[in-house]
Amino acid sequence: MKSVQSILTKYWGYENFRPQQLAVINSVLEKKDSLALLPTGAGKSLCFQVPTLLEDGICVVISPLIALMQDQVKDLQAKNIPAIALGGQLSEEAQEQVIAAAIRGKYKFIYCSPEKLAQQSFQDALTQIKITLFAIDEAHCISQWGYDFRPSYRKLSVLKKLFPNVPILAMTASAIPLVQSDIIKQLNFNNEIVITDTFLRPNLKYSIHKVPVKIHSLKNILNELTGAAIIYCNTRNNVTQLAQLLNAYGYKVGEYHAGMTIDARKQVQQNWMQDITPIVVCTNAFGMGINKGNVRKVIHYDIPGSLEQYYQEAGRAGRDGQLSEAILLYQQNDWDYWIELQEKKYPSIDLIKKIYQDLANFVQLPVGMGEKQQYLFDFDNFCTVFKWDKIIARNALSWIQQEGHIRFSESAFTPSMVQVLGDRFTIDQFQNAHYEAGMVLQTLLRTYGGILDSPHFINERLIAELLQRDNTFVIENLKLLSLHGMISFEQKQNQPVVQFLWNRSSASFMKIDFDHYTFMKKAFMERIKQFIAYLLGQPPICRSVYLAKYFGEKSPNPCGICDICTSTKK
Repeated sequence: MKSVQSILTKYWGYENFRPQQLAVINSVLEKKDSLALLPTGAGKSLCFQVPTLLEDGICVVISPLIALMQDQVKDLQAKNIPAIALGGQLSEEAQEQVIAAAIRGKYKFIYCSPEKLAQQSFQDALTQIKITLFAIDEAHCISQWGYDFRPSYRKLSVLKKLFPNVPILAMTASAIPLVQSDIIKQLNFNNEIVITDTFLRPNLKYSIHKVPVKIHSLKNILNELTGAAIIYCNTRNNVTQLAQLLNAYGYKVGEYHAGMTIDARKQVQQNWMQDITPIVVCTNAFGMGINKGNVRKVIHYDIPGSLEQYYQEAGRAGRDGQLSEAILLYQQNDWDYWIELQEKKYPSIDLIKKIYQDLANFVQLPVGMGEKQQYLFDFDNFCTVFKWDKIIARNALSWIQQEGHIRFSESAFTPSMVQVLGDRFTIDQFQNAHYEAGMVLQTLLRTYGGILDSPHFINERLIAELLQRDNTFVIENLKLLSLHGMISFEQKQNQPVVQFLWNRSSASFMKIDFDHYTFMKKAFMERIKQFIAYLLGQPPICRSVYLAKYFGEKSPNPCGICDICTSTKK
């Protein structure tokens, strides 16, 4: 007779479960709706994989991370466990074949995105499959009070309506008590159980350093590196510039961000996992689901957006139990910019209404008209015409979308990306042979400083205006430049559009849930207040204790090794 222990040993080669894995597995086998709060690196995937292999039926795994889904599917397939990921990599016909095979019982695991699960046709197909468990990864994304709310996750509330007797396992590494309660509420849990592990990491030394020049401090840290390191930056440009600088200093560094091709990212990750390049500079696109034991240092070169993000990323250090460090470096100008950024997250109600009015004027929509109508939308041009700060405008438009007034296509805020690859000699040669494409190339070089060194978002409309030509001319010549290897050109996937879900109202009568907005803003400001207290060490509480209490742990013990603890000892 199979047991959870025999499955663990047979497929994964482990003799024992980690502290809370068995508790989660038992809860799933008892058909309870479970919320598992397990820190990064605690092995959350085993919590749904092991019980599924013990029972008949399929586990549907919902995750927003395509790369992580694909990695887990490959890992399961390598163990001869039938698994598949449904996504853009499969044609519609291939996905239909997968569903038909799943109905016949071919698979044990089907991975999908929350957007896929929201499709009516997919929901109908799932009702024909014998499902034993729904496993929801990154479950904090369902809560508007969380740091990484995703509207698509809200639609997962349909699971209990369609499958009232199928248990749900929601998993996250970072959810404060308010978010935990909201996850349970939104997913309509029955007979629920919350299982949590300690948030303390006794081998992880947290430290925050305000420094005059970050790069000097970073070099000193890397000179003492004995294993691998992750360096987090907030933007793609920062990643590229820092990676190039460190490579010029002689460090073996890879760069990783979402603007790179999938193949390039896989190569960087593989080189890092094999210690060919022991240091990777990256955005938060890197790290999910990666299990590398010898990460001795996680360095935040920019201030992250929240304590949850910081804790999750810092937790990728020291998974082998050896002493490791999580270091955050900042300069005064970083601090000033970060504070300014937080102030822009929640524009005032009056400002939100003004941006709604400007949006309607931008697409030339009269009051009382426009329901279900779609309009082309150039975000950069909108901000230029109405002189809006892009961060404020994007946050305001996002709020208007959440309130149900408008809907944007996925490409609305994602411009094309270009990097010039040729050197000055090849650029001159190319221009002599291709006059019109050469004009576009010169305009790129004049308009976007640093485009020779790193990828830049571009505005095709702006280039067209500077050249007094149309958009088609610019795009055709960008493709020609790419074909000749003069640039890398990642074109936005489709024409960005905005859809008005209701007839346009005048801004003064625009409906916004003021109580909801006020509560959301208050919760956000409280999280920022707690993050600032952590960053400044005021009051001077052990870093590990502060983080553990933030996530709801009652009586954590001081670590004795963080910068606060060591300074107190001195």
